[in-house]
Amino acid sequence: MVKVVLADDEPLALTLLQHIIDWKRFGLTLSGCAKNGDELYEMVLSFQPEIVITDIRMPGKSGLEIIAKTLESGLPTHFIIISSHTSFEYARKAIQLGAEDFLPKPVSRTELVKTLNLVLEKLKTPEHKEESYRKLIQTAKGYIDLNFDKHLTLDSVASHVYVSSSYLSTLFKKETGVNFSEYVTNVRMENAKRLLDNAEYTITQISDMVGYKDVKHFSSVFQKYYQMSPAQYRK
Repeated sequence: MVKVVLADDEPLALTLLQHIIDWKRFGLTLSGCAKNGDELYEMVLSFQPEIVITDIRMPGKSGLEIIAKTLESGLPTHFIIISSHTSFEYARKAIQLGAEDFLPKPVSRTELVKTLNLVLEKLKTPEHKEESYRKLIQTAKGYIDLNFDKHLTLDSVASHVYVSSSYLSTLFKKETGVNFSEYVTNVRMENAKRLLDNAEYTITQISDMVGYKDVKHFSSVFQKYYQMSPAQYRK
């Protein structure tokens, strides 16, 4: 039987979720019901369920944090997020982290069954875990691509995708073939070259625009990357 864990900090919502469908009919067994994020994470580690249906905002760890930490631990758990907080940002982050679906409260039985059937189909294939890894790295890369002008660190990006810096470092290298700092440098240098083609900006301005507050450091990195200085490239 496929194990399922439910989580919601609202007692009535949790009770309704327990009885929304005949779980056994779908080949599912309820392994546990959590009332907060910390309790849910303990159940995930203890029961190792294939499916977790959880509210996104609860006391303790959030649903987003638990998705990321579960992925980090290597457990191939599928998450279905339910919440009255139906903002696009919550839904986007949940899907980026690998959630199967984001269902608004009150949960529609029809929509839940539809999502469960999709998850059960995925459980028959071995590729679902790798897809979660790819989604996480795509999210990290997207964040870097949009924020290369800022002070980016492995810790800050790891925090954005809710995983530890050591885990992100290892997974980033595995999925992209380059380490984190190399990828950030690549993005910055490509954008620096593009900006240098525009005579409107000075080299000092461009240095700042691609995340280097010290123009000498920027020039040194550019020289090493392109075998010429920014000034030489501009000529």
